Amino acid sequence: MISVLIPTRNRPGHLRQALASLLRQTFPRFEAVVVDDGDGEGMGVVASLADPRLRAFPNPGRGQVEARQHALAQARGEAVLFLDDDDLLLDPAYLYRVWRVLSKEEALVYGEGVLDLGFWEIPFRPGEPGDWILRDNRILASGTALPLRLLRKLGGLDPSLGDYWDWDLWLRAYRAGFPFRYLKGRGIGIRVHGDNQSHGNRLEERRLFLERLCRKHGLPPLELKDHLLLALEAQAAKESLAPALCPPGIVPL
Repeated sequence: MISVLIPTRNRPGHLRQALASLLRQTFPRFEAVVVDDGDGEGMGVVASLADPRLRAFPNPGRGQVEARQHALAQARGEAVLFLDDDDLLLDPAYLYRVWRVLSKEEALVYGEGVLDLGFWEIPFRPGEPGDWILRDNRILASGTALPLRLLRKLGGLDPSLGDYWDWDLWLRAYRAGFPFRYLKGRGIGIRVHGDNQSHGNRLEERRLFLERLCRKHGLPPLELKDHLLLALEAQAAKESLAPALCPPGIVPL
């Protein structure tokens, strides 16, 4: 079974859509462990759906990392998959594809998808595993999965790193030599809005967490980025290469 860990805070509409994307999955052996870090609206959403695979708990701590830690403590599956309450699994076979990998090996499985700006979608393709992980956090937290045993072997989640709990985990797995497996295709939908962008009202706090991450892993000072900026950089790089790659007389789309 795959335990899907979903922290939530005062976004019942988004959470309902995230859970609906789980209930559309063709792989039936999953549970959603929702931990409510708000005023209880998320627990109400889970109760209203009345599906035994969906469980909800209040957060005994405070903040997104503590919520995920509590979800981990409740997880009953052999593998865990992270999903933010405002994101979606777009591919109905996504969990099946994850399980197909994890049933064969202990690995960290991550996917690609789109960034949804409401009026515009941008493809987000992290790329095959590489040392870019030491410079940029291209791996989306939502849709990334690994065996629960591997997560515990790596030491769990570090709450001191706040927004960069995920990059810290990826770095520990990468340096420990665990394989990374990349699922291509329109698998994950990431909603982009002010609350989850690095240029939002928590800019300085995010920068402090990034500096803490760099100190922990011996990384040089890094530029503060978010997934939207990474996607736009990749798109700009692709467009700058397109004229050189196209035969004469062909206009790149």
